[in-house]
Amino acid sequence: MRMKDFNINMTQYNRGDIITGTIVMIGAKEVVVALGGLKEGVFPREELDSAFKIGDAILVMVTGEIDDKGCLVLTHSGVNKALEDKEKLKNLKVGSELNFKISDVNTSGILGEFMGYRVFLPYSQCATKDFLNKDSLINREITAIVIELNNIKKSIVCSTKLLEENQTVPVQINEILNGTVIKLEDKYAIVLLGNGAKAKLSISEASYEHINSLKDIVELNKSYDFKVLDTNGDYSRISVGLKQLKENPLDIQFNQLNIGDEVSGQVVKILPVGAVVKLDNGLTALAITKENSDRANIATHHIYKLNSRVNGIISKINRENHKINILTNIKKDNNR
Repeated sequence: MRMKDFNINMTQYNRGDIITGTIVMIGAKEVVVALGGLKEGVFPREELDSAFKIGDAILVMVTGEIDDKGCLVLTHSGVNKALEDKEKLKNLKVGSELNFKISDVNTSGILGEFMGYRVFLPYSQCATKDFLNKDSLINREITAIVIELNNIKKSIVCSTKLLEENQTVPVQINEILNGTVIKLEDKYAIVLLGNGAKAKLSISEASYEHINSLKDIVELNKSYDFKVLDTNGDYSRISVGLKQLKENPLDIQFNQLNIGDEVSGQVVKILPVGAVVKLDNGLTALAITKENSDRANIATHHIYKLNSRVNGIISKINRENHKINILTNIKKDNNR
């Protein structure tokens, strides 16, 4: 009886599960373990340390098979390695080294498996040309560096090029790293991060306020903390930001707003969907035409005039995207 039957009859356990059992018999060839009222499990006698005796609790791992007597086949010797692997998996992240066995090669790259994760090594991330020889790869175990990790899909993209060329270990988006400005222009700066990677800081990512030059914010050869915003596939281009480490003034203003608050402002733009209003508090709001008139298909410019003043109340707030909708008293005038 193999895995198919195991899934039907022993659904409490999956292959690779580590469980605690009680030794009930030590035979010449196998050890029998009681598993909490379920059918007994067995593992080879040679895996048992002489210190164990009948009645002792013991950690065992499920192999996913059942023997001819209907006992769950277990292993004891593989438990320590499995626990070590679980610890490695818990600490797995972009930049980690891993060893995996190659299972296949396709036109895009090399495939393998690592503790239940599908591993993909693109040819563009291979260190040497011998990786292109399929016959020499199958079942070969290699070391690589994780450059993409998806814990939901249980997939890993890795690189051996980073190991061979002693390149910079990849960084993670949203990671905060210290770096030194090594080139400074008005609109951008090049930053040498602490891990050896070079990154670009654009003027738009330096300050929430309008600035004319990055030189107003940072200085050449000085170090700052930066937040990683984006990378490309091979980490040769990294974008970082400074302003993301500070609270956005717009967030502060939006957190003080409530639906129903009275506001006033000036119409600064006429759009087909509505009027853009610059509020007296400095924020921008949208007065949607169809929400501010009972007349069907009325054009925005028929109810709002450019540069005119309007009063109203906040009807919708999108704090994440910093957007406000308002209802204005124009509607009353329109319904006369």
